[in-house]
Amino acid sequence: MVTETKLARQVGRQAFGENPASYHSSRPEYPDWVYATLAAGCGLRRNTAVFEIGAGTGTATRRLLDLGADPLTAVEPDQRLAAFLRTNNPDKALTIVLAPFEDVSLEEEAFDLGVSFTAFHWLDEDSALVKIASLLRPSGWWAAVWNVFGDDSRPDPFHEATKDLLEAAASPSAGERGIPFGLDSVARFDRLETHRSIRCCGEHDEPMVPGARCRPNGSPVRNLLERDCPSRP
Repeated sequence: MVTETKLARQVGRQAFGENPASYHSSRPEYPDWVYATLAAGCGLRRNTAVFEIGAGTGTATRRLLDLGADPLTAVEPDQRLAAFLRTNNPDKALTIVLAPFEDVSLEEEAFDLGVSFTAFHWLDEDSALVKIASLLRPSGWWAAVWNVFGDDSRPDPFHEATKDLLEAAASPSAGERGIPFGLDSVARFDRLETHRSIRCCGEHDEPMVPGARCRPNGSPVRNLLERDCPSRP
């Protein structure tokens, strides 16, 4: 059985930079509906001020730039990934801040949109949300997106047949109670609602597009939970 030992969150700061090119080529793209939702529902357009937490090699960064993010501040703690990101995205609109999000100093209430793509689980959720709220303008949005691999509530034969081969300490992305962090919308909204600086007044989740949910409350927070990608043999 896969061990339940969890990796420390600090591990994520340097775990993926040994071979940035290989890491980049192995990461799946995010589907077009994610970016369409950011544009239609979260105000992503030309001259939108955006910060991205854990940009990595830029799987999502390129699309954000193409959709008008300017300025785009990409926060990335791994120097190797940051260098790859800059080499492949020389745009003047992109500023790369080499630091963990917990330590970075950004101007408060300066951003229209904050995003994190398959990285937010590496942060302490409570302290990160407080900081995110401080960076957003009153009309700003927050979007967290995940590619999810493996879900105990929806097992598939390939995943079941290979999981013992991949036995290792679990990433924080594994979540709790067999529910991946990125799919546990109840837990994510509960954490949002504990912070007065991020007010969620709605009573229910309202699907916007398949797999994406938002809290329809007029608050500066929207949580996009990406549908899980099927395992591929």
